Amino acid sequence: MRKFIFYFIFILLFLLLQTTLLQYITVYGVMPNLLIVFTIVTALIRNSTEGAAVGLISGMCMDMQFGSVKGFYALLGLYLGIAAGSVNRRMYRENLMVVIFFTFIYSVAYESVIYIINNIMSGDIRIISAFTTVILPETLYNCAVSVLLFPLVSKAGKWFDAATAKARKY
Repeated sequence: MRKFIFYFIFILLFLLLQTTLLQYITVYGVMPNLLIVFTIVTALIRNSTEGAAVGLISGMCMDMQFGSVKGFYALLGLYLGIAAGSVNRRMYRENLMVVIFFTFIYSVAYESVIYIINNIMSGDIRIISAFTTVILPETLYNCAVSVLLFPLVSKAGKWFDAATAKARKY
């Protein structure tokens, strides 16, 4: 229950920040996607189940805010959480450089999929232009945000594990 409350509060906080304050903190007209970074960092540090749950709930929140098709962002967030979480078994997940590297990789993949799907019907897919003006700057911004989210999710994970271990004693 603690995990659910923690994740729910932070998803709402990040959604609120993303739709209000971060509109004014843009670099080259691009702002970070806090919900996607939170999904990636959670999946990398915790596991694919928690990453998928955070991605699904984050995606549903983004669908309510931005989506014209309900469920699109939720499905992408779910898949992103599963994909990022599948890496965590093979990597040392307490390393900040691993988190930054995979945040870069998964942000590029996520933003590219969104760009291609949103523009495929118009036939106007200028992927190189989009990559240099939107995808790459947003990905770098997401990597910078992942440095800030890494300690938060890491400490929360240790707190969850300690609470679970304490509950199992009795």
